[in-house]
Amino acid sequence: MKKQLYFIVITLGLFSGCKKTAFETVERTSGTADFKQYISVGNSLTQGYQDAGLYEEGQSMSYPSIIAQQMKIAQPNMAEFRQPMVSGNGSGYMHLGYINGSLKPISSDDPGGYQPDGSWDAWGQAEKNQKFNNLGIAGVKLIQCVNTYSDDNTTNAIILGGLDVTVPIIGTNYTQDGNPFSRYLDFGEAEVNVPVIGNIGGTAKSYLDHVKESNATFFTCWLGNNDVLGYVVNGGTPNLVENNTIGLSVDLNALSDEFEFEEKYDEIIKAFKNQGAQGVCSTLPNVTSIPFVTTFTVASLKADYNYNKVWITDLNENVREATEEDYILLHASEGISNGRGTSQATPFTNYDVLDRDEATLAKNHTLKLNGIIRKIAGSYGYPIADMYTYMDNLSAGYTFEGIDMDISYIQGGTFSLDGIHPNPRGYAVVANEFIRVINAAYNSNIPKVSVGAYRGILFP
Repeated sequence: MKKQLYFIVITLGLFSGCKKTAFETVERTSGTADFKQYISVGNSLTQGYQDAGLYEEGQSMSYPSIIAQQMKIAQPNMAEFRQPMVSGNGSGYMHLGYINGSLKPISSDDPGGYQPDGSWDAWGQAEKNQKFNNLGIAGVKLIQCVNTYSDDNTTNAIILGGLDVTVPIIGTNYTQDGNPFSRYLDFGEAEVNVPVIGNIGGTAKSYLDHVKESNATFFTCWLGNNDVLGYVVNGGTPNLVENNTIGLSVDLNALSDEFEFEEKYDEIIKAFKNQGAQGVCSTLPNVTSIPFVTTFTVASLKADYNYNKVWITDLNENVREATEEDYILLHASEGISNGRGTSQATPFTNYDVLDRDEATLAKNHTLKLNGIIRKIAGSYGYPIADMYTYMDNLSAGYTFEGIDMDISYIQGGTFSLDGIHPNPRGYAVVANEFIRVINAAYNSNIPKVSVGAYRGILFP
């Protein structure tokens, strides 16, 4: 009997110890930070774009929304984190499907593709009068966010908000489509100059103006990716938006001028500082390491597609044999299927290739812009989430919660089908890195999310 009692006492003692250690309740705190009004600024990565589209399910798992839900645990009085949500298929997006018995990515405009939702064309109109916490815009450049120079009130307002003005007296209407992913924000009316008539239009409003009106207490800034990305994913070829009548000519794919970038990035961060907001700035990832760029190599074309030599058109429009320093871009897949690049007479176009010189330009430019971001963030006392180093470190592969991941296309489990943007699981990885930096800088203990709770690519 004594032995039994002794056993019970020891057993209770063991369970008592467990209660104090393994199952102890962790008290969450925001530390020195105030998350009450969390604002995220950035581009497609911030907006939740993936699979070459903005759609409801994907957008709901943007990295800022993941961060916000975890912030709420640490600071329950935090305001609702509002995103300008699309419905259903949104703009349309890619998915995996079987074509002639083979599993392949299917674009939204392919037969059987997930086409734009019926509400997509009207999306953004009702939203213009609302306030949102996620100010991400797919495709936006940092240099388009601030109207500093004399022509910015024309150029940026048209690029982001479009143009629809009527010339007095003669009644001629001038229109130009703007960025469809920025339609939820009001960019006013572009100021344009028409020969003979003079200036017409109203008052332009900038992205910076929306930042100033945000009443942020905390922010994350991941602006700047598109100041390099457009150049990379289009093989260094231009994408001109032109209107000769009003003198508009902009190359949307050009690498942004670093001095303009510095001036305008400073304006964005200063706007948050002037509101008394705390926050985190992020460096730009190495966009030459994403699956869109790295999936097809000279070695893989020779091994998997029976290429003897790989012929490309380079930056200078010279046709030459490709080297391992040249990248065949993901959108060249159809050309590969048709034997493009197998001979000097049928080379890959410059659009299909990021050649070694273009890659070097892009890498060096990214490093320059990251230097600017670090300098400006430091001058205002904001910590850095170094996504350049973090994402590069993931290239060799990593394991989260027993899940093996890397940055290879489809099988890697990090990127979506467009090969540029993360899938929900990849966005969870990004959110956790931001959370790690926030906790370290502000003595908070926001819980990270379980990466395994977020899906990777959906297979049929």
